[in-house]
Amino acid sequence: MASVRPMHGGFEMTHGSLEASASHLRVHGEEYSAALERLRQRGGGAASWGDDGLMSYLASAYTQATATALDAYTLVGDVIGSTGNAMSTASRRVSLVEDDTTRGVAGLTEGQGGTWA
Repeated sequence: MASVRPMHGGFEMTHGSLEASASHLRVHGEEYSAALERLRQRGGGAASWGDDGLMSYLASAYTQATATALDAYTLVGDVIGSTGNAMSTASRRVSLVEDDTTRGVAGLTEGQGGTWA
């Protein structure tokens, strides 16, 4: 991501690029979660193996492991989307601070004539 770049001891934020990246992350998180939901709906499980003997224990463990993995991956999708939201919020807040600072500096120069600059 080329959204934030070093600048003379600080950081400069390219808001348009940061917002575009945030949007991509939100969409990616939604797609990721949707794909996991489709996997979850496919189901599966011990009953689908049609065995009530030794294999049923293995199938049950496999089903439980699959469900646990899907739960964990769902959280990853949530984090991806939340990161996009946070990036967007950060960009918006920094823009507001920059706008307020610009207005404040403009207010200081009013009536100062050429002495301020």
